[in-house]
Amino acid sequence: MKKQDIITSDDILGKDVIDSDGEIIGISTKIHIDNKTRQLIGVTIDQGFGKPDLYVGLEYIRTFGIDSILLTTSPKSKVRGLKVLDSFGKTVGYVEDVLSIGKTNRFKGIKVKKGTLSKPFIVRSKDIKEIGHAVILKENWKMVEIKKKKVLEEKETPKEKK
Repeated sequence: MKKQDIITSDDILGKDVIDSDGEIIGISTKIHIDNKTRQLIGVTIDQGFGKPDLYVGLEYIRTFGIDSILLTTSPKSKVRGLKVLDSFGKTVGYVEDVLSIGKTNRFKGIKVKKGTLSKPFIVRSKDIKEIGHAVILKENWKMVEIKKKKVLEEKETPKEKK
């Protein structure tokens, strides 16, 4: 093994962590090592005052750079509050929450709300075309109603007139 292929905790801790959008999301504060395999499995990121620490698994780390750690993704917390648009650019609502798969950064859908008095609904991840400055839905997306905290039925979305 070559010397340049080895990194130490000093190469990881205290570094800026940059997401796939190029934004600094915090500082690395802990490394996590699997006790059985003795391999690095992730890092903890301090996101700043008043924000919870964020665990990022090794599968989301692109590289441990000289001055920073680069991620392959953006934290799901950045999706909350984004505008949700249908494929024609019409506002459907805003992301109220992200429905995670366990404690991973993968998600099964988003909870969308049109306004403060409106009832929220779910959009499944398979109906999302793109996530960037807004969430853009596929043309034939389906709204999933929430009743008593259970997802009960899907409804076809109305077709837009061109």
